[in-house]
Amino acid sequence: MERAKDIFEKIIKNGEIAIDELIVTRRFEELFLDFKRSADNGSGRNLHQNDRDNLAKAISGFGNSEGGVIVWGVHCSKDIDYADLPTARFPIQNAKRFASWLEGAISGCTIPPHIGIKHHVIDIKEKGDGFVITYIPKSYRAPHQTTKKLQYYIRAGSSFVPAPHSVLAGMFGRRPQPDVFHTFLTEPAELKDNKIKCSMNFLITNQGPGIATDLFINVIASSVPSNNCDLTFESLDPNNWNYIFFMKQKMDVICKKELRLAPEAQVGPLRINIFFAPPFSKKLKIEGICGCGQSPPYRFTIERNPKSIEKLYNDFLTKNNNGLLGPKEKINFSKKIWSTSTYKRINE
Repeated sequence: MERAKDIFEKIIKNGEIAIDELIVTRRFEELFLDFKRSADNGSGRNLHQNDRDNLAKAISGFGNSEGGVIVWGVHCSKDIDYADLPTARFPIQNAKRFASWLEGAISGCTIPPHIGIKHHVIDIKEKGDGFVITYIPKSYRAPHQTTKKLQYYIRAGSSFVPAPHSVLAGMFGRRPQPDVFHTFLTEPAELKDNKIKCSMNFLITNQGPGIATDLFINVIASSVPSNNCDLTFESLDPNNWNYIFFMKQKMDVICKKELRLAPEAQVGPLRINIFFAPPFSKKLKIEGICGCGQSPPYRFTIERNPKSIEKLYNDFLTKNNNGLLGPKEKINFSKKIWSTSTYKRINE
């Protein structure tokens, strides 16, 4: 996992306790972490210009570097060694509103705008005061220039500093990068001999500005609900892809050299079919990795516990027996089976 995203998720998990821990342990600002006290603690009628300027500088600096996290609502000061340390809490008034202001300001902060920025609110009082955590990932559209001062920044230690000429030269000389990840396309479930067939197509999507080559997706079924459940992989485009099977539980897929994926395009090389039948004693767990040769890949996981599968299965049979099984119910079954997916980008 990227260091910045790891910090972001740990703060989300522990909430206010994480904020207090950062202060008590005197966690100094560093390459991936920045503390900001709002200029007016969020009490104004809109986002204060100083806060907007700090956001723009952080988007440029973190986006042009390796990504980072801003904790809004914590005051920072220098110690005797000139390290920036969090010293006190200054919660944001109406933190949700402040987060919405930040979200609304993103597109106008840099040229080009940075995508993928996330905000999380930590409430500490009934009236909605709290902290806002902003995650700024490394950008594949760098370099980003702030719109107000027309300056490029990078993160250096605990500060955002203007990017040196040599760094900018390297950024401008870099070709646009693809950003390749998986998406799912579910198909309506079918009932055959008291087994429910549920199918899903794995799609590979390129959301970056560059053309992707050497596309791949590897999928393994590490757990199926029962011995009565059959699972199969189906190759959809053998003319453009090479497929390697392992004992019916794993498939590795990589595209042939001639295949390229343009920005905002999709391809579907693979389908997985599962035939559900009781008893359901184990969870369904499918894991995989998807990517290309020019950018870090994503890992993904799909999990369903046996009780929820059994409930979906019984509801499906009941509707079928009562003549209530229509197209909507069939597609809803598939969507619910596959709806518990997560994904994380692998470190470069």
